[in-house]
Amino acid sequence: MQDQQVDLTVTVEWTGPDEVVARVGGELDIRTVPPMLRELGGLLGDDGPALIRLDLSGVEFCDHAGLRALHILETTAGAGRVSIVAAHPAVDMILRLCGLSTFLGHPAGAPACTG
Repeated sequence: MQDQQVDLTVTVEWTGPDEVVARVGGELDIRTVPPMLRELGGLLGDDGPALIRLDLSGVEFCDHAGLRALHILETTAGAGRVSIVAAHPAVDMILRLCGLSTFLGHPAGAPACTG
């Protein structure tokens, strides 16, 4: 998905029979949250993958609305089903500013690794 009116890209890649990596890039804010949730919400059904790994290394801006959307995604999916495997320093900064040392399995300040 790429929308010229919002600064966001979401690419979903199946990396195993029951696992996807969702690469999110651009800005994660109040304008881009709805399209991101629409794109990733399709993975949350019973026939969706057991694991959704988020690569946020391309997210150059994230605000409170972006963090809330990630929390909504995890709450809707179920505990342990969504995790952050990589994050841009801008995402780490908002995590630290919000006092979150770990969020969706990602320790703030961890090196970006899409493993």
